[in-house]
Amino acid sequence: MPLSRVERLNLSQTVSSRLSRAILAGEFAPGSRISEPTLSARLGVSRAPIREALIELELRGLVEFDPTGHTRVPSLSPRDIDEIYTVRLMIDPVTAALAAQHAKADTFKALESNVAATKSAKTLADVSRLDVEFHDKIVRAAGNRRLLLCWNVLRDQVGLWLAQMQLRHQAVTRRTKQQTIESHQQLLTVIRSGDSKKAATEAHKHVAEWIKLMPEVADDDKAES
Repeated sequence: MPLSRVERLNLSQTVSSRLSRAILAGEFAPGSRISEPTLSARLGVSRAPIREALIELELRGLVEFDPTGHTRVPSLSPRDIDEIYTVRLMIDPVTAALAAQHAKADTFKALESNVAATKSAKTLADVSRLDVEFHDKIVRAAGNRRLLLCWNVLRDQVGLWLAQMQLRHQAVTRRTKQQTIESHQQLLTVIRSGDSKKAATEAHKHVAEWIKLMPEVADDDKAES
């Protein structure tokens, strides 16, 4: 493979990494357009790696192309939110139960560090990012490769989901950061106990709490499901 091609691929991966972090941090509002020329100027690269990065991010669910070819950040619909919630209800309890059986000391140390970082978080975007990282560590500790594959497909969409849902939560409670810390500490404690049934129950409770803030899915959307 030509050396120039390898460099260009690495460049598109760098652009993809930076842009995904920016989207998940809320630097681009849901539904906002992403301009390739503007990104090219801001990042100091040509439009070719920008385009390659956007194609990758579309596969990850972080951007979408409209019929005119313009790129936008997805604005999750009530149906999108409901679907991601439903999948989390299936994945989280299973991975928590498996983590209770298989997690090692380094996993617990990493989870403790994540909770500590959340306590120091300055923005809600940081809380959302750390929230996804917390659950990512649990999935990896579960030791199930197929579940990990499922999670990897969903991970970025969960990030968008959390960012949107935590904005709703903050508007209602003003305690999103504190409640995230408390619920993660409780889930960590139960997983550390080694009781897989309690871990599954706690993880289900952890996700199910969001039902209180879920937007209502229209009847026509339900009919299409």
